Amino acid sequence: MFCRLPHRAALALGRALGWIWHCWIPVRRGVARENLRRAFPQWSEARRRQLAKDCYRHLGQSAAELLRLPSMDAAFLNEKIERQGFHHLDEARAAGRGVVAACAHFGNFELLACAEARRGLPLQVLSRRQHSRGVERFWGWLRDGCGLTRLPPDTTLLHLDRLLRRGAILGVVIDQHMPPGKGIPVEFFGRPASTTPLPAALALATGAALLPVWIERLVDGRHRAVVEPPLPVNRTGDRKEEIVRLTRALNQWLEQRIRERPEQWLWLHRRWKLQDSL
Repeated sequence: MFCRLPHRAALALGRALGWIWHCWIPVRRGVARENLRRAFPQWSEARRRQLAKDCYRHLGQSAAELLRLPSMDAAFLNEKIERQGFHHLDEARAAGRGVVAACAHFGNFELLACAEARRGLPLQVLSRRQHSRGVERFWGWLRDGCGLTRLPPDTTLLHLDRLLRRGAILGVVIDQHMPPGKGIPVEFFGRPASTTPLPAALALATGAALLPVWIERLVDGRHRAVVEPPLPVNRTGDRKEEIVRLTRALNQWLEQRIRERPEQWLWLHRRWKLQDSL
């Protein structure tokens, strides 16, 4: 259905469905509100509730865009996505040591990944399996159709190292809670959050460039995709301290992006499970 609709109509329908999701299907609504109370304690309750609604509308639009993706050709995607800083990616690839792209559930990050894979970039993304088999099959079909290579979260470090040394671009999501033994406690919005050290560890081990990458929705229905300059990596000091420093820098970078456009982050995820367990 979404593929048959004009683009603006599909986005409007997505916003409406997002609003319905928020109002009538309360799954995760309480999580979003609690996360907003933690991140913005100085805001009024009314402001936080409005932001939660805006977040659901944004998610509805993102879902509509992804459902329309099979009907979007490269020219259409190039028209809808404004790119900034991609010379950093080109320079990192030219160095021949691979790229670790640190990304997050911000903006329509799935659209960006699929669009860049369609452009022919050797993009591989570590991806958790969805709880629903139907949703997992759909995302697999969508990503495979774009030429995006999915890697299971238990992919060995040795395999990731080999991919990077062959010049791959490895996308790693940094804003999901990590279970005990897989994450390190790093401050995020002033609270400890179990965060993956994988981007920092891979950059240290392989010499790959570590680039923060993000996308934001613009008011005219287009998107702006940004590749930030590579984070400087100190490979001569204490390895553990450097991993913590880089991971903290990534969390600070993401927090700044979220503060600028808070409605475009996934507030529905239980990001501060570490604090809940204390």
